Amino acid sequence: MLTQETTYITPDNTTKYLVGPEGLVWITPALGGDSFIMAARSDEERQRAARFIGELLNMGLVPYGMPLNQRATVAVFGGSPIRECAWLPWQEAPQPLGDPGDELPTRAAIIK
Repeated sequence: MLTQETTYITPDNTTKYLVGPEGLVWITPALGGDSFIMAARSDEERQRAARFIGELLNMGLVPYGMPLNQRATVAVFGGSPIRECAWLPWQEAPQPLGDPGDELPTRAAIIK
């Protein structure tokens, strides 16, 4: 089981949100807890986020905002688990999207 510590943050001028081919990347923890927007403020935080998403993909889980075939794409073509995604300033990132009835995230978090 993947366990990861997250810290909710208030976005500032250094904060970037991860945006995938299908929109803002956000995650709902499997064992409860609030959904969160994938954020980072430094290269180190961006690398931790990529590793975390890589572990999710290895478990067969795909965060919102990423294509369902992301795991296969990375396996076939290689590269980062967040390939074809971009880190955008939080003010320029799109709003989270989800299925009808989803509770959409309102807070950003970094991976510790």
